[in-house]
Amino acid sequence: MADAATTSRTGTLARPVPPWRTYLVLLQSTWRSMRVYRVNLFMLILASFAIQGTQLAFIGVLLGTFGAIADWTVGEVAFLYGLRLTAHGVCTINFGQHALSAYAVRNGDWDRFLLRPAGPLMQMLTRYFNPGTIGDLVLGLVILTTAASMVEAAWTPGKILFLIIAALGGGLVEAGLQIALSGLDFRWGPVTQIKFTIDRVLTDYGAYPMAIFGTAGTWLLTFLIPLAFMAYLPATIILDHTEDLVVPLWLAQLSPLAGPVILAAGITFFRFMSRYYSSPGH
Repeated sequence: MADAATTSRTGTLARPVPPWRTYLVLLQSTWRSMRVYRVNLFMLILASFAIQGTQLAFIGVLLGTFGAIADWTVGEVAFLYGLRLTAHGVCTINFGQHALSAYAVRNGDWDRFLLRPAGPLMQMLTRYFNPGTIGDLVLGLVILTTAASMVEAAWTPGKILFLIIAALGGGLVEAGLQIALSGLDFRWGPVTQIKFTIDRVLTDYGAYPMAIFGTAGTWLLTFLIPLAFMAYLPATIILDHTEDLVVPLWLAQLSPLAGPVILAAGITFFRFMSRYYSSPGH
């Protein structure tokens, strides 16, 4: 009788699957499908190394010529670059398929997402896995750990924890920004070029101390495009470059927490804009 009563109240004996478990199951399935083509997997990872290595080489030439950038030493700039690339890897591994949002909307894949029990956004983010993102994360970690031994920083447990949270938070900042932009696909049509432009800004400018962009540029890259939260603000705290800040010190100290806030805002905006979806079959 108790079972019957429970069934009548809930309508089913099945327990609801937590969203995080659904996400992991979908991601694992996608990863298994990619491992079938191991040569392609290996080549994509190498290509990622080559792309990121080119920018690192360019920064190395600048540092070799001038010795420092805005009073940041070679090790400090490498540390900033490594932190930014690690955060980028965190984003692309977990949320990189935001890039396919325009395709999903234009070709009606969103219709299929709406018919399945998992969340539509979650399905879009796990429909495919780009192996090149592994290269971003691995190279970022290698550069970050190598540069950490080159800088004058007292690596206390608290500072190490701050660095880990900063890398994760920086990835969530980028994810939230790109997911929010993906929401515009439902109303404006494909905004792929806008997303690509923002990605280039994050990649090209995120490797340098913000002081070289002046006060106005730093404000724009902090509050219009939240690039500073991805690596620069945490790095100023870790490397004791707080004299460069044009924002309050407390904001730099709390900068890793911006990640969850911006991600939540980006997902909320995406879901709101998805209400404007119109099936291409109509």
